[in-house]
Amino acid sequence: MRIRNNRTVAEALEDDQWILDIQGGLSWIGIKELSRLCDCLENFALTDQEDRYVRNLDASGHYSSRSAYKAYFNGSVVFEPWKRLWKTWTPAKCKLFLWLAIRNKCWTADRLANRGLDHPEKCPLCDQEEETIQHLLTTCVVAREVWYKLLQPLGLVSSAPRRWELSFVDWWRKTTKKVKKEDRKGVNSLIILGAWIM
Repeated sequence: MRIRNNRTVAEALEDDQWILDIQGGLSWIGIKELSRLCDCLENFALTDQEDRYVRNLDASGHYSSRSAYKAYFNGSVVFEPWKRLWKTWTPAKCKLFLWLAIRNKCWTADRLANRGLDHPEKCPLCDQEEETIQHLLTTCVVAREVWYKLLQPLGLVSSAPRRWELSFVDWWRKTTKKVKKEDRKGVNSLIILGAWIM
């Protein structure tokens, strides 16, 4: 597809002349996009004001490398606990496991069921609830006992997950906040290793 480029924008918008400038065949996607563009330009009118550039990504309206960097990642998924996870003393395989667990990518019974594969009906450790990664790491009776035993020597027994803690990441964040800043890397390493042994 080629578009004639010797018209001004005002000339092209007048009586939708820009549509006549499109040459070549369009795919179904191209036709759909062309239809959307026509709808957008239907009530569009130019003014006699001089053009000026405004950058919507920055409050000042000006370009900055910071706003360009933010725009590059606009719409991407933020992995909130990245620093707690990757900046620890644990082996890479433990970090990778927990990263997968936090992203709900471990092959637990809930994921197997969603794909129509054989799976246990209840958690094999406690036989009480459906096996999900969140259950295995926080709400399972066995998991809570493991966390209790791991956190006891550090004086963090009160931070052991409770039955109502449904999110491992939320529990981890709350537990880390209760620890002095200089001890956080060690506690984060212990939590990652604890999740690994579950």
